[in-house]
Amino acid sequence: MRFSLGLLGAVLAVFAPLNLAQAIVFYSQGNDANLSSPAGISLPWDNVVQMRSNSGPIGSGVYLGNRYVLTAAHVAPLTSVRVGFVDYALDSSSAVNIGTSDMKLVRLANDPGLGSVRLNSSAASDGGFAYVVGYGVGRASSSLLNSSPVTWGDDATVAKRWGTNTVDAAYSGVTVNGYTSDLLRTQFNTNAGANEAALTRYDSGSALFRQIGSSWYLVGLGAYVQNSNLSGASTQFDSANSDDNYFIRISSYSTGTDQIGAVGVPEPSSFQFLMGGLLFLGFLAFRRIRPLKV
Repeated sequence: MRFSLGLLGAVLAVFAPLNLAQAIVFYSQGNDANLSSPAGISLPWDNVVQMRSNSGPIGSGVYLGNRYVLTAAHVAPLTSVRVGFVDYALDSSSAVNIGTSDMKLVRLANDPGLGSVRLNSSAASDGGFAYVVGYGVGRASSSLLNSSPVTWGDDATVAKRWGTNTVDAAYSGVTVNGYTSDLLRTQFNTNAGANEAALTRYDSGSALFRQIGSSWYLVGLGAYVQNSNLSGASTQFDSANSDDNYFIRISSYSTGTDQIGAVGVPEPSSFQFLMGGLLFLGFLAFRRIRPLKV
């Protein structure tokens, strides 16, 4: 397995391979923090939704518009999507897989009344400060703030949360559990402040947003973690040993105009999820990426 390092950084999120449940937790914050959209910015908070099976939450997703939701391909078995406090059934159409990547589009049977989300099509805009939004478990009651490692809670701690991190690397052609995707990386290493986010159970399909100019764009979709089945913050906090979190790189699959996988989605920005190669510089030995387990 090999990957290439981009000129600019990129972010990667955490996904479980199947029956995934994911969430964002913070190194220096408790479970009651960051439960509503951050003040003063127009983050597409409402467009981040919860993917559900008959037994409960299994992951996260991003409502793009025209009843379409983008999530990780491995989020299954999927039966409904929760938007706010309302569960929406899926329509009868089959999921649209995005090339060989760990992404798919599903469509709701009814319109939830949300606006659309812009998808980033410029690789040069991927790197830097970003917001992560997703559903998932929080800290266990026994896990103290700033403790290492973090101990994650059970399904009773699941909530929609936001956090921050820095996209610092990009990788191409990474294969995990049969899916081959271009990825962006963030690290759970305390360099992004008190709101620093990491990914764990129920965060597959979570959103990585960056403000580009005056608008917010989806630049990554949560997928994998590096060092363990859950982000642990259990090693020394440095660039070599911190927990790496990976997001599928949206700009690698954005070509054309106003389409996603050849399915029309009304949106003023340019985006289309098709397999389009990006050129990267330099190849590095790829460290093992492990899919998130439930």
